[in-house]
Amino acid sequence: MEKLKLPNGLECYCLSQKETEYIFSEIFSERQYLQNNIVVRPGDCIFDVGANIGLFALFMSQIQENLKIFSFEPIETTFAVLKENIRLHDLSNVSPFKYGLGSENDRERVFTFYPNMPGNSTAKPEEKIIQKNLMVDVFGQEQTDYFFQKIQVIGEVKKLSRVIKDLSINSIDLLKIDVEGDELDVIQGIETDDWKKVKQVVAEIHNTDNKLEEFCSILESNGFAVTIEKNALMPSTLNNCNIYAMRH
Repeated sequence: MEKLKLPNGLECYCLSQKETEYIFSEIFSERQYLQNNIVVRPGDCIFDVGANIGLFALFMSQIQENLKIFSFEPIETTFAVLKENIRLHDLSNVSPFKYGLGSENDRERVFTFYPNMPGNSTAKPEEKIIQKNLMVDVFGQEQTDYFFQKIQVIGEVKKLSRVIKDLSINSIDLLKIDVEGDELDVIQGIETDDWKKVKQVVAEIHNTDNKLEEFCSILESNGFAVTIEKNALMPSTLNNCNIYAMRH
């Protein structure tokens, strides 16, 4: 863990400087989570699924007052940095939880943790093959092997509707999802009666095996208008999209 000063002067703890600067660009500079009429109002409840080191929670806390942010991060090393950033910026409105959200309750989910690019850590490493090949072309084999050094770790996952019940959540004004391949699992964990509590969804989708189509179909069948945008910062060959969904 090291402390980093970002381009806007903001300080944060991180595990990888280059990756943190990239994520900062997505969240702070590009404001990717506030496009296509996504609105965050004072006092809103936000679920930050795939919280990583907490830059999204920090950004939201800066742009709006009295938010209630629930941040979910299952990988212990990354979770420790998340907690340090919450402490560093005195984010009393952010509640961190050391587990992920999914379609089932699983106390021992295996994750592939990449210490040199922890934000890419995933429960589905097979979906990183295209990204790895692309990085070989850009950075070379040796540097790519460095980035993809990996450790298998155990993390807990809880069904999203169980968490809604456990935390007595009446409304999720924004459900943000960035979970490196498990996006579909997250919304499959929302039971029918809980869908009406979700007002807006923003997600980054790794579009493999028709995942994008199924993800959007679930949203639309639950009353959402969906906008799909290619992630402008991602190479087109990665086929990553941002999803913006609001209730009709």
